[in-house]
Amino acid sequence: MKRVMIIDDDKEFLEEISQTLKSSGYETIVISDSTTAIKEAVECLPNLIFLDLKMDKKSGFKIADELMANPRTRSIPVIAVTGVFTHQEHKLLMKICNIRECLTKPIDPLDIISRVEDACK
Repeated sequence: MKRVMIIDDDKEFLEEISQTLKSSGYETIVISDSTTAIKEAVECLPNLIFLDLKMDKKSGFKIADELMANPRTRSIPVIAVTGVFTHQEHKLLMKICNIRECLTKPIDPLDIISRVEDACK
């Protein structure tokens, strides 16, 4: 079973995406505390990470950078989800942090499934 980690401080969004993925046969790990995200990713080694870019305590950009710097997690594809960071300068920062692509909230559940299927082939 493919494992997908969702890191977001919006608990309603976490629940919605988690249910969408579970109903399509994926195992989900939901993380709402940005400070534990790296530790959890190293322990779980998911096949894909959906990462909110704007969170309290630690930004998604920082988390993506730390994932890329860690030999155990650097090859895990990261897809950003955001309702805020959509300008061209943010896209450059996403590329620097090795973020595969960015989805803008609200996100169609079919887009989530499509991205997971592409990343977990």
